[in-house]
Amino acid sequence: MKWPKKAFFLLVVVSLLTISFVSALSEFSVNYEAVKDKVVYREPAEVYISIKNNQNFNDNFKISFGINPKWSIQILPPKDSSVIISEGITRKIRVLIMPVSEMPPSLYRIPVTVKSVKTNLLEKIYIPIYLKSGKLAGDYPPTVTAKVDIPDKIDPRETIRIMIDLRNRNILNITDMKIKLSSIVINKETATSLGPLEEKTIIVTYSFDPMEPPKKDTVTLNLYVNGESIRTIENIPVEIIAYSDIIKSSELEKSFLKTEKKITYTNDGNIRKQETLKIEMGFFEDIVTSTNPKTYVLKEDGKRYRALDVDLRPGAKTEIMVVKNFRLLVGVITAAIILTILYFIFRSLIVVKKQAMILSTKEGGITEMKVMMNVRNRTPKPIKNVTIIDRVPNIADIQKEFQIGTLKPDKIVSHEKKGNLIKWNIPILEKYEERIITYKIKSKLGILGKFKLPPAVIKYEDEKGKDVITHSNSVGLSIK
Repeated sequence: MKWPKKAFFLLVVVSLLTISFVSALSEFSVNYEAVKDKVVYREPAEVYISIKNNQNFNDNFKISFGINPKWSIQILPPKDSSVIISEGITRKIRVLIMPVSEMPPSLYRIPVTVKSVKTNLLEKIYIPIYLKSGKLAGDYPPTVTAKVDIPDKIDPRETIRIMIDLRNRNILNITDMKIKLSSIVINKETATSLGPLEEKTIIVTYSFDPMEPPKKDTVTLNLYVNGESIRTIENIPVEIIAYSDIIKSSELEKSFLKTEKKITYTNDGNIRKQETLKIEMGFFEDIVTSTNPKTYVLKEDGKRYRALDVDLRPGAKTEIMVVKNFRLLVGVITAAIILTILYFIFRSLIVVKKQAMILSTKEGGITEMKVMMNVRNRTPKPIKNVTIIDRVPNIADIQKEFQIGTLKPDKIVSHEKKGNLIKWNIPILEKYEERIITYKIKSKLGILGKFKLPPAVIKYEDEKGKDVITHSNSVGLSIK
C-alpha cells in the first residue's frame, strides 16, 4: 500500500514539473530560416533567426553563439545581438556564418542560444550549415554594385555631398578600391576598401569655383580594383544654377566741411548683371553733393535717389565717388551774412526815391514833366542838417510855382554847364519821418527820344557829427 502511494506522489510531481517546463518553453519561441546554407571555405552562409515573444509584456532577448574559432559569425547590424521585442511580436535577425578554417566537406550544426533578460529563460537551437568543396575566396572576381546620390541642382557657392552606396556581392575582401567621379565641373578620386559581402556608404564632398558659369553636365562614376575598372555608371545629370548678387562696400574719408565716400559695387555672381544702382539723397543734400561718374535723379516710391545704370560681368566691380562739399555753401552763407552786416553798418540812414512823369507833349516831344522825391528817415533816431541838391539839365527850366504841401527849395541856381541846381535844407528829420518834394520842369523845345534826370545828392550828419553823402536813383523818360 505504501509503494503505490509513493508512486502516485512522484507521478503528480513529475506532471507538475512537466507542465511548468512546457509553460516556460511556450513563453517565447526561436526558429531559423536559411537563405544560403551551402558554402565553401571563407564563403559566408546567410540565415535569419526568428524570435517570437509570446509573453504578455515586452522583453529584451540576447543572442549568443558560444566560442568556435573555426567559424566567423556576424549579426547584421551588430546591435541586433540584443533586441527588445514587444509582446506578441516576431523579430527576424540577419546572421552571416562563414568557415574560417579549412575543414572537410560535411554538415555542421552551429548552436544558437537566445536568453530572456526578464525571465532568464533560455532557448537553444542548431543551425545546419553544409560545407562543400569549391573555390577559395581569392579565386572570386570583384563584383560590386553601386548607387550614386548627387544633387541635380548645384549652387557653386556651396559644398555638395555625394553619397555612394557600395555592396560587395561575394566573399572577396577588396582592400584597394578607387572611386572616380568625372565630368566638366566635377573631378574627384577617393580610395576605400570593401570586406566580404560588405555594404558601405561613402560620402564625398566637393567644392566649386563660386564663379563657375551656369551649365548642364553629366557625371560618370568609375570603380577600380587593383587598377582595373569593374563598374561604370554614366550620364548622371547635374546642373550648375545661375545666381547673381550685387555686393556693396564703402570707404569714407572726412575733412573740414567735406566728406568723400567711395562706394564699390561687385557682381558676386556667375552671370552678367544689369542693375540700377541707387543712392538715396534728398533735394537739399543733393545741392552740396557731386558724383563721379555722373548720376541722374530717380524718384521711386516717394523717395529721391541718385542713380547709375551698370552692366557687370561676373566678378566685375564699379565705383561711385560721392563728394559732399559744404565749403561753398558755408562760404556763400558767410559772405551773405557779412554783406548784410556791412550793408546795415554802411547803408545810408536816409532813403531818397526819385520819380518823374510826363505832363504834356508837343509834336511828339516832351514839353512838361513833374518830378517827385520821397525822402525817408529809415532809422529810429532823428537826423540833423539834411541837405538835398537836385540838378535839372539846361534843356529844361524849373517852374518856380510849387504846390501847397510840398517842401519849397531854399535856393535855385542856374549854371551854364551843370544846368539848374535846386537846394532844400531840412534842419531835422525825425525818426521814420517822410518828406515829399515836388517840382515841375518845362522844356523850351519838345524833347524827343529819351530824357534822363540825374540822381539827387543828399548830405546829412550822422550820430558822430560827421557829414555823410548819399544819392537817389536817376530817372529816365521817353515817349514810345
